Amino acid sequence: METIPTHRPYRTRTWVLFAAGAPVAVILRRGPKRHFRLILWDLARDTFEPGQWMKGIINLCDLSPDGRKLIYRASQYRKPIRRVLAARAFDPLAPRQLPRGVRRPRSHRRVPRYLRGGIAEGTGAVRPLGADWTAISTPPYFSALALWPAHGRWTGGGVFADREIVLFESADGMTPMVNVELPVEFKVRRRLDGEWPALSAHAPSQWRGESADSLLWAAMTDAGIADLDWVTSAIGPDLLFAADGYVYRLADWRDLAAKDYIQHAKRLIDLE
Repeated sequence: METIPTHRPYRTRTWVLFAAGAPVAVILRRGPKRHFRLILWDLARDTFEPGQWMKGIINLCDLSPDGRKLIYRASQYRKPIRRVLAARAFDPLAPRQLPRGVRRPRSHRRVPRYLRGGIAEGTGAVRPLGADWTAISTPPYFSALALWPAHGRWTGGGVFADREIVLFESADGMTPMVNVELPVEFKVRRRLDGEWPALSAHAPSQWRGESADSLLWAAMTDAGIADLDWVTSAIGPDLLFAADGYVYRLADWRDLAAKDYIQHAKRLIDLE
């Protein structure tokens, strides 16, 4: 009988986006702390392609219908050294007393490593790049095809709508920092005021409520399946779910009681 270990040094969390028109999904793995990794999932063969790591806070926004392009929003913050020192009763005027692991900020720390020196000439964004941005990449990589600096946490993110990329940005934030050419099959525009109800049909399945309903989620939790990250019954006939760093596939799940799910499920990958 499958069991989920409880002796892990940290908890691994996962989020997933499924492509609407192809048997492809992208998994975002978090752990330890603010280290994230993208993983490409071939649903037809249940194979996984580990991708790039990034440190910060990453939010998956949308996956293109063919699964070839990803929109995500990222943030990279660092506490000011003086605040860290004050909290730990260190003297900010004594550099030698910096606690282990605390580094002085660098002028380029907010620029993703994969973009340093790679911005195309003459394509700088009107808005300066700060701690938050929206990017389009080719999963399982974070490397940006295009990057839009966000206005703090007030803007950022987007969805694929038909043959358009709709960004949740203000008018002054639509000029991208381009690393390579944008996908020619998509036209980029900003979301209009009050347009979200019309765009919700293009949002990922989790946003449309097509993932497992609350009753199924509650049943799995009551059955002792600990630390569920996500459950979906909307992709094909099988039940797909993740718990504490493992991804499972369960066939014929409607004929089973929730307490038997782990015992009969196939463990596809351990993302520890």
